[in-house]
Amino acid sequence: MKWTNRFSTTRLWYAIGMAFVFIIANTLMCSFASVLMDKYICLVAINICFFCLQFLLIIRRRLEQKLPEKNYISYGKMTFVILVEWILVIAMSLWAPDFFAPFIVLPIISSSVFEDSLSNAFSLYLVVLTSLCWDYNSYTILCYITLILFGGVLSAFLRKGETLQKLYALIMVFAITTLVSIVFYYFNYLELSFSVLFYGLLDGVVACLIIAAIFPVISRFVDREQVLIYDTFLDPDYTLCNEIRKLSYIEYQHAMRLSRLSRKCAAAINANENLAACAGLYYRLGKIEGEPMIDNAIKIANNHCFPAEVIQILAEYGGIVILPSSKESAIVHMVDSVVTKVELFDSDSMSSSWNQNMVIYQTINELSQKGFYDNSGLTMNQFLKIREILANEDILA
Repeated sequence: MKWTNRFSTTRLWYAIGMAFVFIIANTLMCSFASVLMDKYICLVAINICFFCLQFLLIIRRRLEQKLPEKNYISYGKMTFVILVEWILVIAMSLWAPDFFAPFIVLPIISSSVFEDSLSNAFSLYLVVLTSLCWDYNSYTILCYITLILFGGVLSAFLRKGETLQKLYALIMVFAITTLVSIVFYYFNYLELSFSVLFYGLLDGVVACLIIAAIFPVISRFVDREQVLIYDTFLDPDYTLCNEIRKLSYIEYQHAMRLSRLSRKCAAAINANENLAACAGLYYRLGKIEGEPMIDNAIKIANNHCFPAEVIQILAEYGGIVILPSSKESAIVHMVDSVVTKVELFDSDSMSSSWNQNMVIYQTINELSQKGFYDNSGLTMNQFLKIREILANEDILA
């Protein structure tokens, strides 16, 4: 049985925000283009259809974990990028001459939060909508579609490449934008001039400047969330931490011990220590609402938009339904078993390090013999490291 990734109220509000961005941006573009009311209504209808389709695809890609940096791409970031894209499109349609709008930047910027098919689909849709508003001819539309296709290919190098690859990609952006704009201008008018060459070069420069200014900012924002999202959930004043504390201070102490020790064990074997610490803190989250504990933990975690990997570990609680499927899940399971066992004895019984070591070795060895960690990817060396750390820690500290 796999956990169900339910839709949360937070994501619902951001979905409504995306819808408002589409409505307002479409209205502004139609207003600037002096579109008549009947045409505006038709464009609104197209917008509604595309938004619904795009949103369904976003949900599907999220559930399939196919979004870039899948655990850190939130609906809030998607809404922000969609807003940026619409602003760029409106600005380009207002001030850029035909054939010389740098539409190549759209798939590159959207690739920071969307996978390739969604990124290209959204960018092409913006080209189609802009063409309908401003009555572009067929050569202009083909020019911008060509730029989108090239941008979709180059986005991979700008998103994941090394510094030198990114520099080469920017040079390619400049060259392709300039060349494609000039070539399609010639196809349309069958003439060239120095002014056309100037506009083509300016188009390439503007495209590079937009990418250099916006894309790194969005990428850093997404990367930073890999740490910040866990900082939020690990904050002792976070809502769910307070809920655990209100439920039982003893339960809160257990959660804090589990989080601290899980982080230390994960760091020792180069696993994701933030993930282990967060999963450890909320490992028994379902106790807030009671039985069925695992289902309730998943429901609460989804409502608070926990990263998918944390929710997976919560679904693997105790190895009851699903055995630990990752190193971090195995660590949390081991630490929880040890901490629970030690807490069952009073502090006098654990005053001797020999007594504690005996309990810890016996507990972990039994779990390993039962095959709890067979699917986790832990090596024997990593297992022994974790066991030694726990055996030498003051569990009740």
